[in-house]
Amino acid sequence: MTELLLVRHGLPLGGVFDPGLSPEGVVQAELLAPWLAHEGIDALYSSPLRRARETVAPLERLTGMTATVLEDLREWDTDVSQPYTPPEQIRADDPRSVAMAEGRYEDFVPDLDWDAFRARAVGAMNTMLDAHPGRRIAAVCHGGITNTYLATVLGIPRMFWFHPGYTSISRVRRMPGGRLVLHSVNETAHLVRDRVVDSVG
Repeated sequence: MTELLLVRHGLPLGGVFDPGLSPEGVVQAELLAPWLAHEGIDALYSSPLRRARETVAPLERLTGMTATVLEDLREWDTDVSQPYTPPEQIRADDPRSVAMAEGRYEDFVPDLDWDAFRARAVGAMNTMLDAHPGRRIAAVCHGGITNTYLATVLGIPRMFWFHPGYTSISRVRRMPGGRLVLHSVNETAHLVRDRVVDSVG
């Protein structure tokens, strides 16, 4: 079995192309690092975008690993006309905010080429899964990429179907026969408590 952990970046700054993490996002990344360090990660990947690179940095420092930057893990930022703005920072009367509030996540980026985006997301995941059979892989990427890939695994035609939390973890397993199984979605326990290791006896 090969396990792929898809990690969304921390809360970024808004209103600019390729934003870094906000102060809150930095805290989220620092909380994520020790949690993931306990997972026994065999391979570490990151999107090339700054918010993903800054999210993975504390984990790199803690584990001594260096994340492989995979270009196809990038979000839709460079595929659409407007700069990235976190949903939380969009005005209430903005059509994108209304779309999010109504669960029409795909309308957040109406000019995106969905077929090309899906193909890129699936290709990136296959690249990692094929390179590390039988291993546990962590990839720090983005909400849109995660949404689109998980929708593909589940056979959901609508590619944006849930709202991943910042630094949330979603797990996909490739079984020995090649079947993909969604194991979890949107884990955020690291943001609210320390990991408790079960003991026997």
